[in-house]
Amino acid sequence: MPFIQTTQKILAGLLLAFAAAPAVFAQQPLPFDPKHVCTYDGTPIKGPVYEFAPSQATSQMVGRIMGSVGLKPRFQVKAANVPNAAAVIYNNQRYILYSQNFVEQVNQATRTDWGAVSIIAHEIGHHLNGHTLGLDGSRPSNELEADEFSGFVLQRMGATMLEAQAAMNALAHEEATETHPPRNARLEAIAAGWYRAKENGGGQATIARNQPAEKPAAATTTRPAGPAIPREELVGKVVFNASPGKEYYLTKKLQLVRVTEAGKEVVGKLAKTDNSQYPFVIQSRNNTFVYLADDGYIYSRAGEKMGYVAKI
Repeated sequence: MPFIQTTQKILAGLLLAFAAAPAVFAQQPLPFDPKHVCTYDGTPIKGPVYEFAPSQATSQMVGRIMGSVGLKPRFQVKAANVPNAAAVIYNNQRYILYSQNFVEQVNQATRTDWGAVSIIAHEIGHHLNGHTLGLDGSRPSNELEADEFSGFVLQRMGATMLEAQAAMNALAHEEATETHPPRNARLEAIAAGWYRAKENGGGQATIARNQPAEKPAAATTTRPAGPAIPREELVGKVVFNASPGKEYYLTKKLQLVRVTEAGKEVVGKLAKTDNSQYPFVIQSRNNTFVYLADDGYIYSRAGEKMGYVAKI
């Protein structure tokens, strides 16, 4: 038999075999029990739910939320076709499920990235308070505890109280439901958590976006003990939200340098782009990229504000 015919016959047999085989690789609906689900606003989850890999920005957000309270995440975060966001348990594992479309819509509606952060923090609060371990799911007392946790975390991360409440103001029901308190009670819970965090010291980082607030004031050049960088070699000081206490600078040699007690360390480089909105890209030593906008702010590939460059 000619080679081409033999090959075609083999391929046809393989196709038939795959068609007859069980769909072991097909994605299956998530097997969670509604009794172990706490949703953000009480919208019921209908129909089969499927999970997807979370965005890099969301994974980083969760890391910052947990870092603000000094804990490691004991849950997984997944994008899913859910109405907004939910804390769930299935297969004896804790999950945060969120709608990527919903998160983007919230940030646009509230004109700040804090909207999405508060929602994810609320769902994390459900897990940390043990709400998903019982059989109650969402109920008013649980929701208020999660709201208070959200306010606490956002203050620690640097949000104003209005920023911490932005998503709740835009999304919560004005009247109470069987599972969720009225909007005014939830706003009070967020405020209570925010003030409790402030009394305990508070935080400094900021990730707000599209805010009309004034740009951060220029940073000083106070450095820890070690070799100083001559001022004439510097372009600006770089402040990263995830590392507010560390000193980074951009130099006229287009280098990103970090100053520590041990001295100066080159950790990245700056290059021009063809994008008028983001004219520069900063590449780190481990080949991660962030973009420097024309307004001096630094953004991730996903459009999340990561920090800013201040004149010195």
